[in-house]
Amino acid sequence: MSLPLCPLSSSAAGVAGRLRKFLSLVLMPVVGLSVVVSAMAHAGGPPMPGMPRLSTVALPLPSSAGDSPASGDNAVGQALTSEDAPTMAHIRERGRIVLGYRQTAVPFSYVDVKDRPMGLAWALCQRIVPKLQRELDMPDLRITPVRVIEQMRGPLVKADAIDIDCAPSTVTAARERQVAFSLPYYAANVRLMVRQGAGIASIDDMRGLRLAVVQGTTAERLVRAQHVRTGFQLLMARDYADAFRMLREHRAQALALDDVLLEGLRATSKSPDVFEIVGPPLSDQPEHYALVLPKDDPAFKARVDGALAEMFRNGEVAKLQREWFQTTVPPFGHRLNVEPSAEVLAVWDAGARYGIASDGDPITPHPAHEASATPQPPGS
Repeated sequence: MSLPLCPLSSSAAGVAGRLRKFLSLVLMPVVGLSVVVSAMAHAGGPPMPGMPRLSTVALPLPSSAGDSPASGDNAVGQALTSEDAPTMAHIRERGRIVLGYRQTAVPFSYVDVKDRPMGLAWALCQRIVPKLQRELDMPDLRITPVRVIEQMRGPLVKADAIDIDCAPSTVTAARERQVAFSLPYYAANVRLMVRQGAGIASIDDMRGLRLAVVQGTTAERLVRAQHVRTGFQLLMARDYADAFRMLREHRAQALALDDVLLEGLRATSKSPDVFEIVGPPLSDQPEHYALVLPKDDPAFKARVDGALAEMFRNGEVAKLQREWFQTTVPPFGHRLNVEPSAEVLAVWDAGARYGIASDGDPITPHPAHEASATPQPPGS
């Protein structure tokens, strides 16, 4: 569905103000920062590498958005305060919900030829927002998408500059000290991608060679754990596109990343058959993806988790997986054929059981108990 651009309003300016406040605290030493941040306030303006890019679009409501709320939804127009639901109160105050996305995290979160967000994680958020819209009783609620890189997702969510980060983010204990996570919605394994015929079958064959990894990802942590033993040279990339460019241009002999993201990078290249994914996973446990949410707001997490659980139960998540993972991917039209693994199916099954009592009847967990009710994915 097309997402028409709209002029930057006072509420969008408020979002930009939050970004300016956050960046001025974190990046104060950067020369000319005020000029860069000011430019970010204009939709479509070119971002400085690593900086969030702000734009405003109309909310593309799914066809079911006008249906009556599900039985588990809270009453429309419920009074919200900053004490019991600070994120919902912020959304009401702004008149917009701010969603983070990535540029090249195919097939979860990326942009089309018109620079509009798309992908599975983005689609999940598009189906969560109408439920929040009904509860807030805000038919004119708009979405403000903000493009961020992996290293900035936690700080931006923590600073209230983003309400939900709609991108592939692995649940780890370290990150949970800074942000909250929704119910997991996918599982992947970190592996290597190399050029065909490179003679590399696993990370053990990388001695003396160059390995690219995206800074701030769990893949970085895993390859660093084997760095000394294996003896490869580690090249740090800013984002997925930068890492793949290193492999494509022969600056690196391998790229370490989650296997499903490697498939996405390969499918969007001009010559996908040149590259192959090799070796066993670099960890005994899969990476579990979840949406990133503000910390210490169990009421907001309960709303997001409830919306996701409904999508697990009614098959919407499986439908979206087929739509985004078993189709041709722009810009070159190569087909992405990624079937859900047993680990993915287990994540969906666990999500479908969320909020279900032992007798099979749906329940509405009290927000104070959300942490214990949420399945705990592995990670560190």
